[in-house]
Amino acid sequence: MHLLTKVLLFLLCFYGFYCSAQYKPSINYTTSNGLPNNAVRALFLDKNEELWIGTENGISKLENGAFSNLILPKIINNNSCWDIAQDRNGNLWFASYGGGVYKYDGLQFTVFDKQKGLPSLRARKVLPHNDKIYVGTELGIAIIDTKTNAIVVPKGIVPHFGVFIVTDFVVYKNEVYFSTSNEGIFKIVTNKKKPEIVAVHQFNYTYSLGLFEGTLLSANKGFLQSFPMEKLIQHRQTSKSLGQSTFWDFAADSDHNLYAAAWGVFDNSGGLYAIANNQTKNISELYGIDSKNLLNVVHARKKNILFVGSKDKGIYEIQLDKTINYNPFENKSIVDFTSMGAKKVILHQDGVSFLEKDNNIATSVSLNDFKNAELAFIQNSKQKLPSHADGYYELNYKIPTNQIEFYEIIKHQKSFWISSNIGVFEMSFNGELINYVPIHSYKIGFTYDQQFIETIPYAGVRVYDDLTGLKAKHFSEFNTNTPLDVVGILNSNDKTYFISVFQGLFVYENKTFKSLLKKGIWNESKLKFITQNKQGNLIIASEFGAIYVIDNTKSFKILKTIPKNQLIGTTITFLESFQDYIFIGTEKGINCYHKGVMQLFDKEQGLKDAAITSSYIFENQLWLGTKKGFFTIDLNKITATKNSVTDIKISSIAINSVPIAPKNYRWFSYQSNQLITDYEHNTIALDFVPKGHSFPNKLKFRYRLKKTNRWSPYTEKPFVYLSYLPNDTYNLEIEVLDLHAGKTTRFSVLKIIIQPPFWKTGLFYSVIGILVILGAALLIFRIKKRAQQKAATENQLAKAKLEALLSQMNPHFTFNALYTIQQFVFNNDKLNSTIYISEVASLMRQTLDNSTYQTITIADEIKYLETYIAIENKRFDNRIQFTIEVDESIDKHQIEIPTMLLQPFVENIFKHAFDEESPHPSFTIDFTITVDQLLQIQISDNGKGNTKNINTHDSKGISIAKKRLQIMQPNNINPIQITFSETGTTVIIRLIM
Repeated sequence: MHLLTKVLLFLLCFYGFYCSAQYKPSINYTTSNGLPNNAVRALFLDKNEELWIGTENGISKLENGAFSNLILPKIINNNSCWDIAQDRNGNLWFASYGGGVYKYDGLQFTVFDKQKGLPSLRARKVLPHNDKIYVGTELGIAIIDTKTNAIVVPKGIVPHFGVFIVTDFVVYKNEVYFSTSNEGIFKIVTNKKKPEIVAVHQFNYTYSLGLFEGTLLSANKGFLQSFPMEKLIQHRQTSKSLGQSTFWDFAADSDHNLYAAAWGVFDNSGGLYAIANNQTKNISELYGIDSKNLLNVVHARKKNILFVGSKDKGIYEIQLDKTINYNPFENKSIVDFTSMGAKKVILHQDGVSFLEKDNNIATSVSLNDFKNAELAFIQNSKQKLPSHADGYYELNYKIPTNQIEFYEIIKHQKSFWISSNIGVFEMSFNGELINYVPIHSYKIGFTYDQQFIETIPYAGVRVYDDLTGLKAKHFSEFNTNTPLDVVGILNSNDKTYFISVFQGLFVYENKTFKSLLKKGIWNESKLKFITQNKQGNLIIASEFGAIYVIDNTKSFKILKTIPKNQLIGTTITFLESFQDYIFIGTEKGINCYHKGVMQLFDKEQGLKDAAITSSYIFENQLWLGTKKGFFTIDLNKITATKNSVTDIKISSIAINSVPIAPKNYRWFSYQSNQLITDYEHNTIALDFVPKGHSFPNKLKFRYRLKKTNRWSPYTEKPFVYLSYLPNDTYNLEIEVLDLHAGKTTRFSVLKIIIQPPFWKTGLFYSVIGILVILGAALLIFRIKKRAQQKAATENQLAKAKLEALLSQMNPHFTFNALYTIQQFVFNNDKLNSTIYISEVASLMRQTLDNSTYQTITIADEIKYLETYIAIENKRFDNRIQFTIEVDESIDKHQIEIPTMLLQPFVENIFKHAFDEESPHPSFTIDFTITVDQLLQIQISDNGKGNTKNINTHDSKGISIAKKRLQIMQPNNINPIQITFSETGTTVIIRLIM
C-alpha cells in the first residue's frame, strides 16, 4: 500500500452516517430570509465562528437564524463579494469581483484598487498570512501589508491568453502556494527584496485547492486529483483521480470527515460530496440539499455545523451533531420496539424486522407469515374458536393480509408476543412464529407471576392459567376493582400495575385487583402512560399533562409532580426514563426533565417529526417510531451539559422611533454600556443578539429595569420596547431561558438615564422667582427710561415713535401681564407661568430691539404681532381666531413699514371689539398691493364695531399712528381709514413703498 493511500485512509475515514441510512435535514436560508442574493460566492467563519456571507449583491452576517446586511459606503461601487478573510487584528477583508479589495474594521472601510497598485479590480481570493493579505486577481497576485496598507506585486507573472487567473491559495510549511485556472500551481518566494512567483507544477485546469494533513486536493474539470504535497513540490508527484464533477471548495469536520462543494458547470453532477478512501459520494439527498450548484462549504467546530453555499439557492445549514438521527426505514409506519441482546426488533406496518448492531435488517417476518400462521391454526385446531358470544372481543378471521393491523410487541422470557387485529402471536428470538392465540386484545401482558393477561374493552380482564387451552380466570367488568380501558401494563416489585384512560391506576397483587381510585387512595382518573425509573419508582403521565413520580413499595406516596404548565406542548405521545431523567414526548418535541429543569429537543436538533407512535430505550439510546421511519437519540449526548448564552449585544436602538447614528455601532453592536437622553425622548426600542448558543428557537427572554421591578412576561423575540419612561436612572437586565441547555442566565445590558425637564430641577424654582423680579424691574426700568427719552428729545419723529411705544407697552398691558402671572403663581401652574413669562420677555425684547429702528420688515412686524396676540389671547382662553395673509407678490423679508405701526389697532380689537358673549371672535390682517402700487394693510374684525367706546378711543392710539405717518410720509394723503359697522370694524392703511 503506498503512502498516499495510507494518508487518505488515516485522514478520510469513511462515513458511517450514510452507510446506516441516517438522514439529517438541512435548513435553507434564501433571500426570503433576508439574504441579499441567492448566489453565494463566499462563506467565512471569523475568529468567533460567526458566519459571514459574500454574495453577488452584498455581504451579510448570519446569527441566530437572522441576517445582518453590511451597508457599503458610496466609495465602494461594486458589491459582488467572492471571498472573505480576517487578519491578525480582527479586520475583515473582502475580495470584490469588479471592485478590488476592501478592508473593514467594524466601523470604516479602506478600499484597495488599481490606483493603489492592484493588478486587476476582479479580485477572486484573499488569504491572510503573517502580517500580509495575499490577493488573487484575474491578472495575478498582489500582497498587502496589513500594518502600512502598502501593495506589492510579485515578479514572475506568466500570462496565458492575456490573463493570469488566480483560483485558490494554500499554506504549506509557512509558505504560500496558489493555483491558476490554466497554468498550474505556483509558490510565492518572499526571502528576497521583492517577492517572486516560482512555478511548482503545470495543470491544464485548476479551479480550487484543498490541503489536508499533507495531501493536496486539486479540482480539475470534471474530476478531482490528490497529491502528496511534499512530493509535488519536489516534482516527484504521483496523483489519483476521483469523482466526476468540478469541485470548488473543501472542508473537514472535527472527526476528519471531508466534504466538498461541487458545481458541474455544464452538467447536473454538482452537489455536496463526502470524500473517503479515494472515493467521492454525493450526499446531497442525505442532507436535504436540492441545489446542484454548490460553490463553498465551511465547518463551525464549536457548534458542529456545516454551512454550504450555492450559486442559486442561498445557504444550507446542517447540524452534524449525531445526538438525534433519523432512519427513513423505507417510510414504514413504526408500531412498537423491543430488543433481544444486541438485536433491535421493530414491529411495523409490514411485519417484524430484526436489526443488527449496525441497524441493518438481518431478518424479517412478513404479513404473509402472520396470515399463514393464523390460517394454519384455524385449519388444524380441533378446539372451538372463541367468539363474541363467549365473552371475547370480536375477532374477524376473514381480514385479508394487507389489512392486518398490529398493536404492540412485548418480550417475555424466551419469546416475543405480538398482538394484532387477527390475533396474538408468539415468536421466537430467531423470528419463527411458534404459537397463535385466537383472541383480540389491544393491550396484552404478563403478571408478576408470569401469567398471560388479556384486556377486553368494556368487558374486564382475563388472566390465563393455560393459554393454549384458553383456560383463564375472568374478572368481571361489573366489579369496580376490575381495570377497564387499559392503556398500559407494568410489572414492578411483585405487583402488576394497570393504567386506565378513564378509571385511574389499578394494582394486581395476590391474584386480585384493586382500584386506587375506588379505594380513595389516588383520585387521578385519566391516565395515559406508565414506566419506572432506576430506583423502581412508578412514573405515570395523566391524559391532561401532569407527570407523577410515585413510590408504591410499602404505601402509596407521590414523590414528585411535574405540572402541566411546565411541559412544552399539550398532548403527551410517549413517556420514558433514563438514569435520573424523564423523557416526555409532546407535539412540540421531547421534554427532558431533570431535577426541576426542563429542556426541549425538537426539529432544530433533528426531530423533524414529533408525531411519535412508539418509544423504547436500548441501552443508552432512545428510539422513537413515527409513521415514516424512526429516530435514534443518543441519551448520553442529550443529557450532557450544554453551552448556553454567554453574552448579549445590542444590535440596534431607536429613540422615539428614530434610529441612533451608525457611529455608535461597531461590528453591528452598540459600543457603549449606557444611553443618555432627555425627558422628551423617552420611548426606547432595543434589538439585541444573544451570543454563544446553538439553537436560537430555544431561547426565551424577559427584562426588568430595576431590581425592585417585576420581570416582564417571557417572549421569544430578542426585542425590548420601553414606552414613555419617566425621568430616572435605569439598569436594564435581560434574563435568558435556554430550553435546549435547560439554563437561565441574567445579563446587565444597559444603563439608561432619562434626564428630567428643567422645571423639575431644584434650580428651576430659584430661577423662576428671580426671573419674575427681574422681569418686573426690567419692565419698569424700560418704561421710565422711555419716558425720560421722550421728554428729552427734540425730534418730532422720535417723539411720535416713543408715544407709539408707550401706547403699545402702556401700563394697562403691563398690569394685565403681571396680573396674569400672579394668577398662574397662585394656581401653582408652573408650566403656564413659565411659558407666559417667556412670551412677555420675548415681546419686551422685540419691543426694545424694534424701537431702535424707524422701519422694520413686514416679516418682523408679523413676528412681533404674533407674540403680542398670543399674550393678549390668553386672557380670552385663546378663543379669538386670527389670520395674517401676505400677497404672493409681496416680499415680506424686503419691504419695510414703520416700526410697530399696527399694534395699536390690534390692541383696540382685544380691548373693545369682543367680550365673553361674542360667539365666534376673529380678525384678519391682509397685506396687498393696490393698483397704484401702494402697500395696503387691512385689519378687519367681527366685533362690536358700532359701539361708542371704539369711536371715542380713536383719539390717542390712532392719532399717534396718523401723526407718525404724516411725518414719515408727508405726501401720503389720508393714509388711515376706519369703518365701523354692526358686523365689526375695518381699518385700511395705505403706505408708499
